[in-house]
Amino acid sequence: MAFLARRTIDMGNGAVAKVLFSLALPSMVSMLFHTLYTLIDTVFIAWLGEAPMAAMALIFPAVFAVFAVFALTNGIGTGMTSLVTQHLGADRADEAKNYGGSSLALILLLSSVAFPLLSPRLSLPFYRFLGGTGEVALQCHRYSLWIIVSFPFMGFTVFSDSLFRSLGDTVTPMKGLIVGNGLNLLLDPLFIFFFGWGIAGAAAATFLGHVASCCYLASRLRGQKDMPLSLKLPADFLLRWRHLAAIGLPVSFSQVTMALGGLLINKTLSLFGPAALAAWMVGNRIEGLAFLPAFGLNSALIPFVGYNLGRRDYGRIRQGIKVAVLFSVVVMSSIGVFLYGFPSFFLAPFRPAEEVFLLAVLSIRASVLSYLFVAVDLVFWGVFQGSGHSLWGLAAQTVRTLALRVPLAALFARLWGVEGVWWFQPFAAILSLAVSGLIMVRVLARIRAGTSPLPGLSIEE
Repeated sequence: MAFLARRTIDMGNGAVAKVLFSLALPSMVSMLFHTLYTLIDTVFIAWLGEAPMAAMALIFPAVFAVFAVFALTNGIGTGMTSLVTQHLGADRADEAKNYGGSSLALILLLSSVAFPLLSPRLSLPFYRFLGGTGEVALQCHRYSLWIIVSFPFMGFTVFSDSLFRSLGDTVTPMKGLIVGNGLNLLLDPLFIFFFGWGIAGAAAATFLGHVASCCYLASRLRGQKDMPLSLKLPADFLLRWRHLAAIGLPVSFSQVTMALGGLLINKTLSLFGPAALAAWMVGNRIEGLAFLPAFGLNSALIPFVGYNLGRRDYGRIRQGIKVAVLFSVVVMSSIGVFLYGFPSFFLAPFRPAEEVFLLAVLSIRASVLSYLFVAVDLVFWGVFQGSGHSLWGLAAQTVRTLALRVPLAALFARLWGVEGVWWFQPFAAILSLAVSGLIMVRVLARIRAGTSPLPGLSIEE
């Protein structure tokens, strides 16, 4: 397959649609394999019963919101992509290398801070607070042990992905995830069923998959001479960390608000028992696959916008936004129609109990009605990140997650019970897009004016 050949893409020339799709397609495949990390675990764990499934529903928001390590490293990676591409676009290669080295040091530092949370004295009371009583809380702890140990390897993978993406190479990160997920797929049934490790076995397989991805990407980095990376920290690394944080922390906090929102929604759904939590988890896994095209374009827009912002080619940025919106609307509407009509086809691999199946169908069909609005929102979010205006993206995400989704879920649960709670998704998506649209107008005006969101760093330098 041609797109598997490693290449860098000239983001400043050529047809905009071709450039975006060339960046997005490997990103979609990468995200597919990233999604498969959790999807494969979910399928196998679903075969273990409702308690492990409910534990997974509680684990993911807890790990990423309260521990916040993955969110922080991912945010810094996004900040690095934005800054490196802007400097490369402005023909400042040395500055790009200094930001690359500063990013690596900061990401590895952040990835190491969660290890004290391996203690069950801290984790078990927390999972009980989230609604995980008895066996569910214990399953949460067993799974999260391996996830926390994975953080440094996940952090290096995020760094490598961001660095290659800054050069327009989205193929190498994709191959790294294929290596890791392939190992995870082989080890999951062995650890879960043959060794009898249950949910902890799924997490251990995921850990080893991350190690494999990390080793592959490290080998590719060693063989590259044109990397925007200096392993020696510059004297002003603290200032560069400040610039990375100015873009990255809003991205991180946005992910934390999403996870916190998921945590609070889980709390609402836990009132209806493990079946509702399991249905919500399965629906989210299917939705993760459905949104791969939109997430791929979101990921492609970050380096594309950053590079052309460095070149001060604002017309090319506007054209890229139009292409991304049109593609997202057409594709996500088509996927939504298919999911609404045939949800049982996608639920079959999970072998859900009858109650879980019925609730998952309700969740999926309500969520499908939000796809069109969320897809456009993701395009806007990519522009916010690529241009360095991620603080505005944080504002939009906070409104969507905490000011809309959580209160609406609680309200609909009270009004309509377990059968009607799922309708918070389309209502929140419509209102969220209205807010994001207003913010987008302001951000585009700042881009046209050449105004940098970073203190001490002007786009016009």
